[in-house]
Amino acid sequence: MATKNVLKAQTSAELLSYIINVTPELKDNIDLPVQGQSIAPIGKIIMNNQRYRNAFINTVNLIGLTVIKRNAWDNPWNFTKRGTLRFGHQIREIINDLCNVYDYNENFSDKERFLKTVVPNVLNYMHEVNFQKFYQTTTSDAQMSMAFENDDLFTFIEDAISMLYESLKYDTYIVDKYMLCRRILDGTMTSIQIVDFATKTTREIVADMKSISNKMTFRSPNYNPAGIRRATRFEDQITIVNTDFDAKITTEVLATSYFKNEAEMKTQLALIDGFANHDVARLTELLGSAFVNFTTEELTALAKIPAVVIAREWFMDYDFALDTESGEKQTEFYNPTTLENNHFLHAWRVFSTSPFENGVVFTSDTPSVTSVSVSPSTATVSAGQSVQLNASVVTTGFANKAVTWSSNNENVKVSSTGLVTVPSDVASETSITITATSVYDNTKTGTATITVA
Repeated sequence: MATKNVLKAQTSAELLSYIINVTPELKDNIDLPVQGQSIAPIGKIIMNNQRYRNAFINTVNLIGLTVIKRNAWDNPWNFTKRGTLRFGHQIREIINDLCNVYDYNENFSDKERFLKTVVPNVLNYMHEVNFQKFYQTTTSDAQMSMAFENDDLFTFIEDAISMLYESLKYDTYIVDKYMLCRRILDGTMTSIQIVDFATKTTREIVADMKSISNKMTFRSPNYNPAGIRRATRFEDQITIVNTDFDAKITTEVLATSYFKNEAEMKTQLALIDGFANHDVARLTELLGSAFVNFTTEELTALAKIPAVVIAREWFMDYDFALDTESGEKQTEFYNPTTLENNHFLHAWRVFSTSPFENGVVFTSDTPSVTSVSVSPSTATVSAGQSVQLNASVVTTGFANKAVTWSSNNENVKVSSTGLVTVPSDVASETSITITATSVYDNTKTGTATITVA
């Protein structure tokens, strides 16, 4: 893989030497360039031999990512990558909750108690390959010849091959940022209000954040939507900080602290260029119908976030192995009619997040549930049939939008997703009330009336 190459070339002659040395077809037949002399003569040899030209282009493909590391943008969220998926198209995330506990005295007289089976508290979630894209760019023989003549191989590679990798790197970042913000808006991250945010000093705000970070190192069900009693060590916590707020931390807290280590957060730090800043055009192109644009109200709320703290494995990003080493496959096709090379970079990935890992979002708004409504609010269903209800929960401060469903008729069941099933033996004209109750605030409810036809 290109990422494993160590390339220290600073001139086109050094780069050409590197390419020749790592390419068997070239190494056995072409002399290395002499430092200070033009590389054009070697370029003519390569350009006039189809075998050499193809070998050169193939190697350029492989080192493209290495070359751009000279001045390329570094994705600040490299921690999101979990690994490579080699078999199948799914990842099953399995989490064990704490075991049940029983009273000894209450079970003492039950002599067959040890024979009973206790099912462990296991939760699982499926993550599937949901990103199958390829990037394409074209180079011509004329461009390659000019690169040799002008002693400018670096520009040739950076302007063409490297942008395949740069595009994927950028897209990875904006998709991860989109998923994070959608989880925040859906209320599936624990929302922590920093009271009096506008009047507190940066030191006081950081202290509030550090307090929550400390609490996350203890087992608690309060920091993940599944309610699993999980703990996240400091070394496994990542604090994603708004660039503006990070500037305040650096200048107002760390720069004025004599004991710097004690002033710093004990977690890994990563920057974000604003929670309300999204490349909508690119996300639409990448995600298609799966992309849900942000409303003005949502962007206003996201803009108030100074930071989030997540567990290292909160993101579930995996490569799907298209070759033996990674989820990226590089290919090229030479068009003999146009004398052009079409370069391709294929990327198959899982972009997902874990419902079991801890994560909190800090905001100045007060988390609350404004209202709960159910649609449709009325429905007529024949006995033996079902109807799907949906709950709309309006919140502030990124409060949890989850609801629990209940029925006032013990014979009519409601699933956790709001699917109401009416048994075939329910009498006609029966009226059933279905209630959706906010998980965050059980005083907020919405109802629907189901009439059996």
